[in-house]
Amino acid sequence: MKKLSIILLLSVLCNTMVQAQGDYLEDKTEYRYPNFVLGLNHCFGSSIGGQTETLLIHYPGRGDVPQEKKGFSYTPGIQAGVLYNIDFKNNTTGVVVGGEIIDYGFQNKYKCTANSDYNRAEGDYMVKETFRSIGLQIPVMLKFSSSDIYRDMSYAYIGVKPTLNFMTSKGQKVSWSDEKFGKKLESGEKNTFSVAATFGFNYNIFSFNVNYMFMEFVNSKFEDEHGKSPYKGIKGHIYVCTSLNVPMTRWITIHNWTAEKIRRKLHNGKSL
Repeated sequence: MKKLSIILLLSVLCNTMVQAQGDYLEDKTEYRYPNFVLGLNHCFGSSIGGQTETLLIHYPGRGDVPQEKKGFSYTPGIQAGVLYNIDFKNNTTGVVVGGEIIDYGFQNKYKCTANSDYNRAEGDYMVKETFRSIGLQIPVMLKFSSSDIYRDMSYAYIGVKPTLNFMTSKGQKVSWSDEKFGKKLESGEKNTFSVAATFGFNYNIFSFNVNYMFMEFVNSKFEDEHGKSPYKGIKGHIYVCTSLNVPMTRWITIHNWTAEKIRRKLHNGKSL
């Protein structure tokens, strides 16, 4: 509740600086407005493709053999930013552009067969391999609704999310040890630029969207000094984002009494 109050207060302060006087539904400048976005990313699975022959390259000579991809995986992440909305005069369509800082990734799980030469009992064990990236995402989307978008803040949207990836890393953990292996991917191992397609829905201040990375942040064509391709087969992944999408306009104060009381205090108790 405290976090929501802070978000509402920020929205009111922004509105106070840019709001024109008069009825908020009659002033057409109100149909161009920013949204503050804060959300969680959820990847419920692995990347599409992937192969196992070069998986354990950081255990040279161990002789353990990855067999197959197994099991359910979940990789969480976050994103935050500002979107700018331009609603068209028909009030049922519009465009959205903006910038978001995003932390996202995916995870693979592998079943491996142990090599008894390394003083461990023979048998199968699991390896978790996680890829993560932090970057600047620039959404470009078309939104549409059967009703007044600005009045209801209820609409669907579709578009693309180009991303500049600043830092990409890989981590691995085997089930028989608490030790974790991790490294930052070098320039040849990652794609600085990646792209996702997105489709989602917005209702009031809540947003839900599904994203498909048809250009991945891991370079599947990379070859190491031994001529091996550790990321071969990684073609893309799907992640879901759930977020608060707060419009920085009079809309939020009309629909929330707490925000309206804050706005009136800033306006010396006036209702307009």
